[in-house]
Amino acid sequence: MGTNSRSKIDNHNLEEWLRSTGFLFPTNELEIIRFNKLYANYDFKLKDASIDAKSIIEGNSCSNNIKVFKPAKNDELNSEIGELKMAARKGQEVPKHIIDKMMQKHRKNDDSKE
Repeated sequence: MGTNSRSKIDNHNLEEWLRSTGFLFPTNELEIIRFNKLYANYDFKLKDASIDAKSIIEGNSCSNNIKVFKPAKNDELNSEIGELKMAARKGQEVPKHIIDKMMQKHRKNDDSKE
């Protein structure tokens, strides 16, 4: 691999540049110098944050700051879902035999709950 910090990226040094840019872990001094230079002015927003690996592994909640996406209007969401359903059917209506099959399945599920 090349040692010149101004070398061009090609097939022979691609891995070296991936390590230098942070896509892979740096493995030598030159790659670390390049990485540090590239990200010198980066504003890392999680400087004071810590990660509790044990709670992640055990499946415990790490934070109470859980944000749930809720659409502004329920009608808007239903409209988007309807459009996606039509796209999945290539713009065609659901055939009657498919609707009948779904109704049978729902009836069967309702009967099994009783």
